[in-house]
Amino acid sequence: MHKLSLILFLLTVVGSQAIAMPKSFEVWFLSEMSTAQVNNILDRLNPHLKNGPLYSQRPLQCQPMGDYCFDPQVGLYKRGEESGQELEKVDQSSVEDAKKYDFMEVHAGHERQMIDCDESQLFDIFCGEAQKKMKVGESKLEIWMDVSSTMKQIDFYGFENECKRERFLRDLSATCPLNQKMKVYYFEEFRKEAGAFDRVCLSSGLNNMKRIMQDLDRSKAETVIIITDIFEAKDEFISAIEATNRGTIRGLNKPLYNTDLKSQLKRIRKFCL
Repeated sequence: MHKLSLILFLLTVVGSQAIAMPKSFEVWFLSEMSTAQVNNILDRLNPHLKNGPLYSQRPLQCQPMGDYCFDPQVGLYKRGEESGQELEKVDQSSVEDAKKYDFMEVHAGHERQMIDCDESQLFDIFCGEAQKKMKVGESKLEIWMDVSSTMKQIDFYGFENECKRERFLRDLSATCPLNQKMKVYYFEEFRKEAGAFDRVCLSSGLNNMKRIMQDLDRSKAETVIIITDIFEAKDEFISAIEATNRGTIRGLNKPLYNTDLKSQLKRIRKFCL
């Protein structure tokens, strides 16, 4: 049954390429750094961070994820490595009912009260020079950034510190301005267009990589860079990428860490020029 569903999924992926798909795309699987590496970075960022609430000695929760457990405060950890702390089982219904909450709309509040830019005007003292808005399908480069809960295990330095994904996007936007030369999307279960970079470090939710592949099939961008974590490197997803004959996988043959994102900037900038 599993093989049949995989075959049907691959046929869907290959067949849809005739309709749309980027000319090329890359999938980066970021690996988890060792505890020593993380501690060294945290010490440089904030010597007092490890005494903060992120590391408070409370019972760890365990939302089962294969051989791992997920705790909403400390992220993903391997079963049996909780240092003798009492585990608190998470009610799965709390995850299933997550859609019932009313989430804050992006750009709601004060920004809505700002003066609107009139596109018919060449210059406005508040808006600056009018910029041509990017139409759907016009983007040369799209960055799809994983913001699911497991990324907290890969790229998180506390709520007061900038994660490497945010720094990568800000540095890239200096050459490839957001919504002018590139588009950025955040994804977990669903993919959403980003209007700013300040929410990329707030990891929550679970991924649906089948839906991500379906979105990729419909994408009209020339190049798409998908940045996710090593926990998504599953056979079905890898096979779907390879079946397209357009995808490049990074982070499997050699570990790719969040600190390596900066080294990719020079190469990725060329895609938006």
